[in-house]
Amino acid sequence: MGKKKKLGAPREAYNPYYGKFKDESQMAKKPFFTWIFVIPGVVIGLLVGLRVQNVGLGVIFGAIMGIAIGTLLDKRLEKRKEEQEGRE
Repeated sequence: MGKKKKLGAPREAYNPYYGKFKDESQMAKKPFFTWIFVIPGVVIGLLVGLRVQNVGLGVIFGAIMGIAIGTLLDKRLEKRKEEQEGRE
């Protein structure tokens, strides 16, 4: 039938170029900027949506881009903080 999953083991994948690695979450532990960047993204999406005459799609795209940019910023700040704590 099918393979049984190993419970409790961390998820690992095999990449032929880099070997095994652990799958790391892309979401920050404390998403602060993720939700702050939604508002400017929606405003910019609204302006672009008015320009191309598709307001709904522009607002949705702006919100998604705001979340994406905020998540990247949160994750980068989290990694920098962990590196600083490791040095001390």
